[in-house]
Amino acid sequence: MPLLGGFRLGRWFGFPVRIDYSWFLVAALVVWTFSASEFPRLLRGYAGSTYLVMGVAAALLFFLSVLLHELAHAVVARTRGVTVESITLFVFGGIAQAREEAKRPLDEFLLTAAGPLSSLLIAGAFHAARLGAEAVGLSPPVSTVFGFLAFLNLILAVFNMIPGFPLDGGRIFRSIVWAATGDMARATRWATWGGRIFGGTLILTGLLLLASGSLLGGLWAAFIGWFLMNAATTSFRQFEYRRLLSRVPVWRVMTPEPRRIAADTTIERAISDHFLRGRDDAYPVDLNGIVLGLIDTTRAAGVPAPLRASTTVAQVMRPIYELASVGPGESLADALVRAEPGVGSLLVLEDQRLVGLLDIREVGGWVQRMYRLGLISRDGEDWSAGSGAGAEIAPGRHATLAEGGDVAGMAAAGPRSRRESWPRAEGSA
Repeated sequence: MPLLGGFRLGRWFGFPVRIDYSWFLVAALVVWTFSASEFPRLLRGYAGSTYLVMGVAAALLFFLSVLLHELAHAVVARTRGVTVESITLFVFGGIAQAREEAKRPLDEFLLTAAGPLSSLLIAGAFHAARLGAEAVGLSPPVSTVFGFLAFLNLILAVFNMIPGFPLDGGRIFRSIVWAATGDMARATRWATWGGRIFGGTLILTGLLLLASGSLLGGLWAAFIGWFLMNAATTSFRQFEYRRLLSRVPVWRVMTPEPRRIAADTTIERAISDHFLRGRDDAYPVDLNGIVLGLIDTTRAAGVPAPLRASTTVAQVMRPIYELASVGPGESLADALVRAEPGVGSLLVLEDQRLVGLLDIREVGGWVQRMYRLGLISRDGEDWSAGSGAGAEIAPGRHATLAEGGDVAGMAAAGPRSRRESWPRAEGSA
C-alpha cells in the first residue's frame, strides 16, 4: 500500500522490503514524541541530547519490531500457500502485500495470528534485555529504552487484536465468521464495519482530548482513527475487486491474436513501426510462426540510441521460458496472481499456442469502464438493469458483486468488440 513512492531496502527471508517516503514523516514524529515527551517523563535529569539519542534508538528499534511483525505474517503466509510480493514500511506501520486471499479460514487465522504473537515475543525479548541491562549495571537510559520498547510491542500486539478490519484482530474475526458461516464476503463486511466503528471512535476520542487541552494525544488518536477508517474502506474495496476479477475470464479483456514483431526487426524499426504507431506496450516476438518471447517498451528503451539500428528485438526480448502465461478461460484474478513485477503483459496460451496478450493495466481500465457504465457499483450493490446490461445477464438472475453474482455470465450475449472477440470462450459462436 505505498502512499508516496519509496525505495527498496533489500530482501529479508526472501521477501523484498521497501520503505515508503511517508515513513520518514511518521519516523520524525515518533522521534520527537519519544525524545521531547516520553523519555523526559520516564527518566528525569538528563540532557536534551541524551533524550534525542534515546528517541532515535527507540524509534529505529520499534520500526525493526514492526518489520519483524510483518515478516512473521509473510513467512507463515508462504507456508500456507499465499504469495507475498513484498513488505512495505509506511506511515503508521507496515504491510505484507499478498497477491491473493487465503484459501481457507484456518490459513487466514494462522497467518494473521503470527503477527501479534511475534509482537508478544519481541516484547518479552526487550523486557528480558531491560532486566539484563539493570543486572549488569548499564546506564539507566539503556534499560529505559529497552523497557519502553517492551511496552510498545505489548501495546502493538494488543492494539492489533482489536476486531476491526484491516487490523490483525479484524482479520482473525473475519476468519472465525468465515469458518462459521462459510461466507467470506459476509465475514469481510462485518470485520470492515468493526474497523470503521473503531476508527470513528478513535477520531471522536481525539477530538475530546483536543478539547481538553491534550494536543499531542488528541492529534495521534484522531490521525490514527482517520487512517484506520480509510484503510478499512480501501481493504474492503480491494477484496471486492478481487472477487469481481475472479469471475471474469481472461478472454474478456485480452487482445486476441496480438500483432507480432519479427525476430530480426531492429529496435529502431520496432519503435517507429510498432510502439509509436500502436497503443500496446509489449509485442510477441515471432520467428516463422513460433513465439520466441516478448519485447516491451522497457527493454527497447534500454538499448542505447546509437545501437538501436543494429540491435534486433530477439537480442533484447524477454525469452518465452521466463514469461508467465495464462489460459483464455482462466480468471483475471488468476492472471494477476501470475503477473510478475516489472512485466506489464501476460501471454495467453491455449494448447501451447499463443491466442492473446493480456495487458495488466487494461484490467483496471476495464473495471473502471464497468463502473462508469453503471454495470457494477463501487460499494458492491446490484448490477444495473437499466443501462443496457440486462440483456447480458441470464434471465431470472439478479447478480451482485457482494453476494457472488457471476460476472462471466455477461458472455451470454457474445463478443462486441475486438478485445471481446474470443470465439471459444463460454461456448459462444
